[in-house]
Amino acid sequence: SKATVSVLNCSTSTMARRFGTLCCAALAATVSAEKSSLPNIFFVIVDDFGWAEVGYHRDEPTPDVQTPTIDALVKDGVELNRHYVHMTCTPTRASFQSGRLPVHVLSVLATPCDINGAIPRNMTGIAAKLKTAGYATHQVGKWDAGMNTPHHTPKGRGYDTSLNYFDHGNWMWSELAWQGSQNHRDDFPLDGFYDFWDTDKPARELRGTGYEEYLYRDRVQHILQNHNQSQPLFLNYDSRLCHYPLQAPVEYQKKFAHIEDDYRRTYHAMVHFLDDQLKNMTETMKELGMWENTLMVLTSDNGGFVLAPNGGCNSTTGEEGPEDSDMGHGTACFNGEAGSNNYPLRGGKYDAFEGGVRVNAFASGGFLPEKVRGTKLDEMIHVADWYGTFCKMAGVDPFDQWAADSGLPPVDSEDVWPLLSGQVATSPRETILVNKDLLIHKTWKYIPGGSHLAGNARGGPAYPNATTEAGDNVNKHVLVCPAEGCLFDLANDLYETTNVAAANPHVVKAMQALMKKERKTIWEAKHRTDPTCAPMCKKLYGNFHGPWQEVDEQ
Repeated sequence: SKATVSVLNCSTSTMARRFGTLCCAALAATVSAEKSSLPNIFFVIVDDFGWAEVGYHRDEPTPDVQTPTIDALVKDGVELNRHYVHMTCTPTRASFQSGRLPVHVLSVLATPCDINGAIPRNMTGIAAKLKTAGYATHQVGKWDAGMNTPHHTPKGRGYDTSLNYFDHGNWMWSELAWQGSQNHRDDFPLDGFYDFWDTDKPARELRGTGYEEYLYRDRVQHILQNHNQSQPLFLNYDSRLCHYPLQAPVEYQKKFAHIEDDYRRTYHAMVHFLDDQLKNMTETMKELGMWENTLMVLTSDNGGFVLAPNGGCNSTTGEEGPEDSDMGHGTACFNGEAGSNNYPLRGGKYDAFEGGVRVNAFASGGFLPEKVRGTKLDEMIHVADWYGTFCKMAGVDPFDQWAADSGLPPVDSEDVWPLLSGQVATSPRETILVNKDLLIHKTWKYIPGGSHLAGNARGGPAYPNATTEAGDNVNKHVLVCPAEGCLFDLANDLYETTNVAAANPHVVKAMQALMKKERKTIWEAKHRTDPTCAPMCKKLYGNFHGPWQEVDEQ
């Protein structure tokens, strides 16, 4: 169908980014465009997004959680109540991009300088698949899925453009690479490599020009406003929010001045910024006439972190520091790994409990049939399933010939569109071997005997709090599974309060047999830091992260 849309001019000034919702003014000119018959796909991965950090997961409203845009998107969409991921970020992201369960692609954290990369070189990414159906493909934000060769980067995986960083996190003003959480450190660990990449080169011109998420907003605006709507769009926004180190613009921190705990205040400020970010992007799609033909899917990459604070946050001097410095922008948290909350779920990031692997997720957008809008799905979906789903929606075979020719595991993604669209009531996804010691089958969850399960606690509605600062964090509580293992009935015990293994020996036996079978399919590669990575990156890019092998192919 033909549509007449306004051509928008989006200001990229700091003032406009901070105080404008859309930062755009319609020009007098209009263009007529043939709209694609295939849906636009807007796929969002939020980083370390706690279950309790959205309004729709709160029984009682609280000023600590301000997510009106997310709540409205859920209300107009489908809440995905059993959406599973890995308990850490890299495996989840590798799973989505490759269409494999983490046990068939990557089940451990991998750094950008990993010898084998997060995803094997010869696996076909979801963007490459959608390009064969004519999609324009763009990635913005956290990649965390490898950079060994140009093939490992977003461009190499099929994205036309990207503005990304490669590691688990980076500093949000300087774009310096994150060096991991600190322990009772007072000075800012601001040195090393820059981690900011623009499609096929370091993002030198953009680095240090503003709060990183504002730069992502500008890039998304550019993509949307310059998109030819006769071509379907696949936009993968991998938000930097809300990973460590915790940083938010001062004006957002002030909105939560009533929260005494530094970690919780800064984290909630970042979540609220995320909500405004999604408002900006979705309202732009509506203004451009794109939303009516868009399927939006949002998921976290794992549960929110609930580790020890390890020394408190740091307040920098001043509130209007230079845009290329992480100093002078209020509070920043880089000690420990605290601030998030998964209540009432047990555990969090890194943990086998539901708080680590069952995450905030929903689908929204005008492409969803009206009959399913405003509903909740309690059927199981895994993040890997969106690969096969999007392929089927685009009319593309998800089979990965390149991987097959290379002796690599096949795509095991399920098509969940019939479930999501209300055509069927049962999910095709019945079994998830999260890792070798965690199996979820239908509504049962099993962990072998002798396993030590960290995170055996729930934080409460306001967490972290004073007891957390005193050393009583969720992650320190450990459950040791007895000889028969730990069995949880998720249909009747969402909060995993009772191990029912002893009362259900027949279920335990069946789960053990299934786990033994599924373990035989595990695929693994060696993962460690390549010592040639850092010197090669310095030589090639001048202290920026980037691919360091096969670079002559660029």
